[in-house]
Amino acid sequence: MKLILAMVAAIGLMAPLANAQTPSPAAAKRIKFGIQTGQQDVTYADVVAIWKEAEALGFDSAWTFDHFMPIRGDRDGPALEAWTLLGALAAQTSRIRIGSLVNGNTYRNPALLAKMAATLDQISNGRFELGIGAGWFESEHRAYGFPFYTPKERADRLGEALQVITKLFNEDHPSFEGQYYSLFQAPFSPRGIQQPHLPIVVGGKGKKWIMPLVARYADAWNVPIGVTPKGIENRREIIRAECANAGRTRCDIEVQAFLVLYSITDVPFARDAVRFGARLMEDKRVAQSILAGSAKDVTEQIRGYVDAGATHIIMNIQPPYDADLLRRFASEVMPNFR
Repeated sequence: MKLILAMVAAIGLMAPLANAQTPSPAAAKRIKFGIQTGQQDVTYADVVAIWKEAEALGFDSAWTFDHFMPIRGDRDGPALEAWTLLGALAAQTSRIRIGSLVNGNTYRNPALLAKMAATLDQISNGRFELGIGAGWFESEHRAYGFPFYTPKERADRLGEALQVITKLFNEDHPSFEGQYYSLFQAPFSPRGIQQPHLPIVVGGKGKKWIMPLVARYADAWNVPIGVTPKGIENRREIIRAECANAGRTRCDIEVQAFLVLYSITDVPFARDAVRFGARLMEDKRVAQSILAGSAKDVTEQIRGYVDAGATHIIMNIQPPYDADLLRRFASEVMPNFR
């Protein structure tokens, strides 16, 4: 795709710099922005540098991914483990909110996960958010000996794990006996700094099994790459209905749209070229989630998600991390939503 952009630029057809856009009514309130630095094919120093840059530029959040090997490209390439990395990044930053999008429930006992989350909330002085999902990367499970289960069982295990986690966050010495997990008069100290508990972010898109869990347990819903604005609207209707079924009177769940920041360029037709390349190299699902083109193009793409109800835009950025791209996004796109 970079070659495509270079060829377009070579013909000398350069577009003027995009002007700042007037926010839409749906974007009248401040929209949060974050980055996800899937930590494959990078060094620890690379991740620290881009997180510090994002914090300095005013981004609201920064996230790792929860994988033990690369999810694309050379599976033998380097991949830093998310939780040990987060402990270090919590100490390297001071303002930006942190977490991992999203932790695979299949990789850890939920009681252990809750303890790790509370510890990271202490280390970060109340900046940690616990992302969790059912798990999806079958090759990784097989490589490391984690049972993968059926989609339904993964969803059921996630639901039971969320029961365990919320009991530990909210109850005194809880006991629980489920089909997959259990607690017995479990002590839980120290708790996280945030009250009444640190935020829980549930990731996924399944209308039948995952959206009810979002409605029952989540403070935020992380929308996977590939879900369109219309898809967000449809699932928000399900979430509202499930909140009512669960007796959750306040269904003010944050909606995190997960996109891919590829480029901001004044080269004409760059967005179309990048998306065409992504369709060939990846798939339509990924292509429609790519942010590319002029600052105006990127703003319009994001506005579609904001108008659908997204209040937090989290962008995956690919290595080698481009600090200049983040600076341009912060100066030419973010002000349009604040």
